[in-house]
Amino acid sequence: MFSVRLGHRRGRRSRGQSLAEFALVFPVFIALVGGIVQFGIVFWAQNTLTQVARDTGRWAATQQSPNCSSGATALGAQADSIAQNASLFAYQSGEFTTISVQLSAAAVTAYSTANSMAAAWTHDSAETPPQSCPPSSNAAVWHVTIRLNHTVPTFFPGLQYLPGLGTCTSSGCSIQLSSTVQYRMEPAP
Repeated sequence: MFSVRLGHRRGRRSRGQSLAEFALVFPVFIALVGGIVQFGIVFWAQNTLTQVARDTGRWAATQQSPNCSSGATALGAQADSIAQNASLFAYQSGEFTTISVQLSAAAVTAYSTANSMAAAWTHDSAETPPQSCPPSSNAAVWHVTIRLNHTVPTFFPGLQYLPGLGTCTSSGCSIQLSSTVQYRMEPAP
């Protein structure tokens, strides 16, 4: 009879020990799974943003515009349409419609305004100054440089502290993503 009770007590201790171990391991497991999910969302958004920038740049490299303002407006409308069709994560319609037109590729690369787009049209020749709009003809070689900046919200606390990427404001925490492309606009043969 004594041995039966001893075995019964050991079973209770075993269950209590398992519960204590589970309580120690569970938060670490949840943190790991949450980090994997958040990383997957950020990776997906960066991949989609890069594809949107490439598609927009390809389209811009084939365009000519005799009217400066309509060329930049058309580029913004095209970027917005591509981003909506690509299902860019957390994209708000109209985010890329207003373009910050720069005068150099370096200025486009340094552009950092969240949820926006910058573009520049530059010429290979030093005699031809950069333009703030698409070239009116393809008689010479031009380069179009485009940068898209996009913000992805963080769902898992702590990931916004990734160096150089994350920020927190009163509206929540997020990670800033960007993609820059440059395409050569070929002259007509």
